Amino acid sequence: MRVQAILTVCMALLLGACALSPQQVTINPTLEPGKSNIGEGRTLSVEVVDAREQPAIGSRGGMYKETSLITPANDLAGAIREASARKFREMGFVVQAAKGASADITIFVDELSYRDPDSSVGFEVELESILRVVAKQNGDTYTGRYQVKNKKTYATVPGRDRNEEMINETLSGALQRLFNDPKLLAFTLR
Repeated sequence: MRVQAILTVCMALLLGACALSPQQVTINPTLEPGKSNIGEGRTLSVEVVDAREQPAIGSRGGMYKETSLITPANDLAGAIREASARKFREMGFVVQAAKGASADITIFVDELSYRDPDSSVGFEVELESILRVVAKQNGDTYTGRYQVKNKKTYATVPGRDRNEEMINETLSGALQRLFNDPKLLAFTLR
């Protein structure tokens, strides 16, 4: 009877090890510092729209993928707007809250994903971020699309801190591409 109890406990521990708990990650994109004053005090508004189909960024995998979800701990759109407004200010623009500035910038988060494809060796993670911008000024419109894909392999399942770092790195890369788009910058300076 005692052996059976020990086996039951061991089996429960083994099955529990196959289940991964859900995680919440703080979205905090970072951008390269800019020292240019190209905006020269022009006004613009910045709006961010979370256009993703579902609130979860992805699943950590494991035996119960549908319950081991990674979700934002804070407002995704708000975090991107804050980082974008800060970057535009560094570039010499005056960022106002409402539309009707000399340029209105809307950033759409079309995708922010974390996938764990089945891998025979280690634990593999595929991350992707797709941002789209629609800029309007004086009746003209400019659109751009910015995508970053990353793939990482680990010996063990990454923890919350590492997942947060990878997700923010991927999102920051797409946002940096947006700010490095010379056509978008030229459009805002017309």
